[in-house]
Amino acid sequence: MMPFIFYLTPIVSIIFFVNCVELAKKIKNGDKNTANNTGWGAVMFGFIIFSIIWSSLVSQ
Repeated sequence: MMPFIFYLTPIVSIIFFVNCVELAKKIKNGDKNTANNTGWGAVMFGFIIFSIIWSSLVSQ
């Protein structure tokens, strides 16, 4: 499980950042279609938090 988290978390973090920038651009332009970006952002944020918690529990 640790190699999975170790290699996947940075990739998800980069995609999360790009998704947040795209969401901010949509909001700034007044686009009302932000549900897709918001949903994916929530899933990625949950994975990042899960990875942090899991890695801290395993390292003890």
